[in-house]
Amino acid sequence: MFNRIMEVLLGVLMAVCLVMGVLKSYCRNKEYLEYELLFKTCGSLSFVCLGILAFYISGTDNIQYALAVIIALVLGLLGDIFLCLYDIIVIPKHKDFVQYVGVTFFFLGHICYMFNFLSLAPLKLYLIPFVIIMPAIYLVLALTKKVKTNTLQNVFLTIYFLALNLILLSSINLIIVREDTVFPILVLIASTLFISSDIVLGLSWFAPSAKLHKNYDLYVILSYFAAQCIYAISIYFV
Repeated sequence: MFNRIMEVLLGVLMAVCLVMGVLKSYCRNKEYLEYELLFKTCGSLSFVCLGILAFYISGTDNIQYALAVIIALVLGLLGDIFLCLYDIIVIPKHKDFVQYVGVTFFFLGHICYMFNFLSLAPLKLYLIPFVIIMPAIYLVLALTKKVKTNTLQNVFLTIYFLALNLILLSSINLIIVREDTVFPILVLIASTLFISSDIVLGLSWFAPSAKLHKNYDLYVILSYFAAQCIYAISIYFV
């Protein structure tokens, strides 16, 4: 009975997280920036709590996986706070600083996910050539001036897309290697949502000529929150 209540609570936390995402996007459109920070932080706290609760009730022996996911979720929470501060701060030098710090937290979270998935199953050799796809696409866009970035940003974003590429490949690798279905499918869905969210957000920042839907921010936050929630839930199935 207790475990059943805890499982229901998992669903409640996930629903709360997505509702916070909708409210965050609404506040952004209305330029209620302080409330945007509040709702995004509450949403991020929800997926961190979701991961901790999933670990508590799962009884998993794979403590390393669970802790790595929780650490990545906390890094995501910190990244969210800094990127919301980016919209509130008005001094350009300070805006650049909080943006770099926020993206760095996300990058570290991606590294946690990447090594976590690779620790479960080493990457198949025939997948290794595909590692360069996302960084190569980004470099082509940068060299053809499709994105407005400086040299430092180009270096950082190339490495960032390399990490994203490895997360996607390591997720596909789990589908190939593992006999169970629920866990690797959850990981692949989460990875795809996370990457698509990052790509749309990156276009909004660095490709002003990109024709994004007026509600793109709603997609960015909901796909991101959904991805983090699914990663958190994956602890229950690992």
